[in-house]
Amino acid sequence: MTGGEDRSPGYAITAAVRGSFDDVLAATRQALAHQGFGVLTEIDIRATLKAKLDVDEPDYPALAEMAAGAMQHLRKLAASPDESLASKAVSLAGIMGDAESIVDAASKSRHVLVRVAAAHASSLMPDSPQAARVVSRLLDDKDVGVVKLAARASTRLSDPKVAAKGQRAAVRVVKAARAAAQESRRDRSTAMAAKRAKKTSGSSTAAKTGGSSRSKAAAGNMPTGAMVKAPTGAKAGDMPTGKMK
Repeated sequence: MTGGEDRSPGYAITAAVRGSFDDVLAATRQALAHQGFGVLTEIDIRATLKAKLDVDEPDYPALAEMAAGAMQHLRKLAASPDESLASKAVSLAGIMGDAESIVDAASKSRHVLVRVAAAHASSLMPDSPQAARVVSRLLDDKDVGVVKLAARASTRLSDPKVAAKGQRAAVRVVKAARAAAQESRRDRSTAMAAKRAKKTSGSSTAAKTGGSSRSKAAAGNMPTGAMVKAPTGAKAGDMPTGKMK
């Protein structure tokens, strides 16, 4: 293995080497075995980071210290198909401040939640040409939430073109918010009018039905003119006929 060594008193000895994580891990095992050493305990940093990120409220300051020497693992988590986990990894990268490549990749994600995290993280990135490129890309996003956060991030950049683009985007966001509010009010008014019309129609139908029932009841109680019983008293034969004898 090649690379310089950093002896941190009371903590560990680290060495920077070239190669993929799996290749370096295998070479480390071989080097230790060649010297007569073995591996007693292994800590899976990626699994640990994932477990601590995949909660409702991650402890970002503590995670930033843990991920400081494990950027390759954080990069993998930020590219996870799980958009919730990926967005939290991107947010952590923004807090760490030296992970522009992770935020850059997240700004191209197909998941809105990840791009929102990238827009927020971009406001924490150091002012640099790469940060300006990321913010400029996010200002062209179709999601209003992404553009809103990117517009805020543009205010702290020294690039005049990106700053001007951010100001124009902020105006568009305000107009979109007003249009959405007006549409919401129209929808509520339409729904209330329909509800009133339905209520009025129901009351009218009930009144007509009640009036008809009362009319039928009254008609049933009226005399029809027909004799129910034959007349009592004098018989029909005893009644005068009206002829003089």
